[in-house]
Amino acid sequence: MAQGIFVELAVPDDSFLDVFCCGQARVDQYFRTREWLAEKSKGGSLTTYVFRAGESGAVVGYAAVSFRNQPHPDDASSSKAKVLVISMLGVDQAFQGQMNPSADDQSYAASVMADLEERARSKPNCVALKLWVRSTNARAIGFYKKVGFVTDPAGPFQLDNGDPMLTMRKFLR
Repeated sequence: MAQGIFVELAVPDDSFLDVFCCGQARVDQYFRTREWLAEKSKGGSLTTYVFRAGESGAVVGYAAVSFRNQPHPDDASSSKAKVLVISMLGVDQAFQGQMNPSADDQSYAASVMADLEERARSKPNCVALKLWVRSTNARAIGFYKKVGFVTDPAGPFQLDNGDPMLTMRKFLR
C-alpha cells in the first residue's frame, strides 16, 4: 500500500523468519517461532505482514495486527471504537535507521508505519492505531512519537514477563 515498500501476508515457510533480528529478543522470538499462527489457531484474528524493500527485495520487517472493538481511545468517550492494534512489530536491524530510497524523506521503519496507518484509514469507522512498547526502549518510543503516536495517559502496565510497557496510540483524523 504505502509508497516505497512492498507488503504481503507472512507465510510460515518464510525462511527469513528463522534469522530475523530486530534487536529485541521478545519480538525476534515471536516471529521466529511463528507465534501468530498459534494465536490464529485459537480463533485469534491476527494478520501478519512481511514488508520488503521491493517486490522481491530483502525483508525489512514484520507486523502482526488486528482490528478490534475496544474502549474508545479518546479518554472523554465511554463508547467502544474500532482500533488497529499492532500486537508485534519489528524492523530488521539491517534496515533500522536506513532511509527508504523509494519514499521521499522517509525511513524504512516510517514506511512500515505509513502502510499500517493506510490500512487503518481504509477500514470504515477505524479511529486509531494502538501499540505497546517497553518503557525502557527509548529508541522505539522516540520513533513512535516521531510518526505521531502519543503515550496513553493511563501510563505503564505490566505484561506476563514483568517488563513495564507503555500503551501508545495515534488518532486518525
